[in-house]
Amino acid sequence: MSLGTIDRLVALGAADAAALRARFAEAGFDPRSIARGEAVAPGLFDHLRLPLVHAALDREDTAGGDLALLFAYVGKLPRPRFERALGPRLAALAWDLGLVVETDDGGVRSPFLLMPFQELWVLSDPLLRDADAAMGPGPTTDLLARMLPEVSPHRVLDVGCGAGTLALVAAARGAAEAVGVDINARAIALSRFNAALNGVTAEFHVGDLLAPVAGRRFDLVLSQPPYVALPPAQRGDVFLHGGAWGDELALRLLGQVPSHLADGGRALVLLDSPVRPDAPLHGRLRAALGDAPVDLAVFSADGLSPDLTSIGYTVGATSGSGDYAERVLRHREHLRSLGVEAFSRAVVLLLAPGGRFTMTLPVASMREIDAATLDRWITAVDLASSSDAALQRATVRPAPGLVFVEERPSPDRSVEPSMLVRGRGLAATRELTEATWTLFEALCTAPTVGAGVDVWAEICGATPTEVRGQVLGFVREQLARGLLVSAAAV
Repeated sequence: MSLGTIDRLVALGAADAAALRARFAEAGFDPRSIARGEAVAPGLFDHLRLPLVHAALDREDTAGGDLALLFAYVGKLPRPRFERALGPRLAALAWDLGLVVETDDGGVRSPFLLMPFQELWVLSDPLLRDADAAMGPGPTTDLLARMLPEVSPHRVLDVGCGAGTLALVAAARGAAEAVGVDINARAIALSRFNAALNGVTAEFHVGDLLAPVAGRRFDLVLSQPPYVALPPAQRGDVFLHGGAWGDELALRLLGQVPSHLADGGRALVLLDSPVRPDAPLHGRLRAALGDAPVDLAVFSADGLSPDLTSIGYTVGATSGSGDYAERVLRHREHLRSLGVEAFSRAVVLLLAPGGRFTMTLPVASMREIDAATLDRWITAVDLASSSDAALQRATVRPAPGLVFVEERPSPDRSVEPSMLVRGRGLAATRELTEATWTLFEALCTAPTVGAGVDVWAEICGATPTEVRGQVLGFVREQLARGLLVSAAAV
């Protein structure tokens, strides 16, 4: 099945776009209708569960369910149900724009995907149809969108924007300059249509990585570059493959980002990367950044296994010769030849200006990171980087969402319990010794860090001068780990 024709999309006018948005909202074609589809056999690959999703939405027999079936789940509708869902005039408009086509049995299907996302509707391509398909919003897009502030920074750049999703979200949240760039001209055409459909102002340019915005600087740079490993002698998909290891394109991108960050700006790049014990990701990223004066933090969670990665990205790829069995074995053997035994999912954060730190922070789940969590952590790291005098004047508290659990390895009361700090957000679960727990408690109840130094000195039977360095080092470490935050940021 070929990609949809985009030539007629430019005919969408502002009044018709507003009418479509109003009808989608009135019909209930929104994230709730998608959630009902996603509740059917969750966790399975779409090609396995789509027949069940189609049947469930068909039985629902609502306008919102019908539009979700047609546009979000590549289903088909009888023509009367389609016209009922959109109304006769807007149904005719959809035909004129090429948003729908006729099936062999006289029904209606869409050659596109049209997804509700963050109070927008984003037109994109089904990714299994062509190597040049333009990617729309998906679960990983949602991870980055959660990290975008509710009130957008002034200038936002979406690199490898696909159908323009993140640039559109930024524009809808008030960005004065929302810009998307992509090497795929089809993606840029769809992005411009999506800006018109949603009534937002954004600019989109065709080109490789940051070349189209040479000389410009941004307050926020966002990207989800292609990061899937490409076996040798296989033609790559524009939206999927990032090099032989998979993360080469992301490394090249990040090497270009610092020169496009405004003072006080940040970049957020999401990728999967093969775990390489001899070359950790933060080290390879710092090498790619060269001497750029930026801080680098890598928030890392466990990714899929090589087996599941091979299955998922073989199913999701359009390129590659042979049947499924041949292609999935080729992908798995390629990973084996590289020595890949595990993957990590990472969000890479760059802060400008910087040069203070390069670190990796393990997290339980990327879904626990949002804009507020990032802002608290950045404020905490700023405090950790301050002078001893400034740090002693500050007040610190446990990060929101921490749970403190006392665990005993034995019912024997003579065996000392251990204290676990179970973290959320950017705070990884950590075991505290009795001493570190006592120090943690003293700091989190004291009016200032300096007062906590005095309490700890009294507990240790020492002078504040003797323990000050130890306490301030502990505070700095826990601020960076995400266990402590500045009280001013809570």
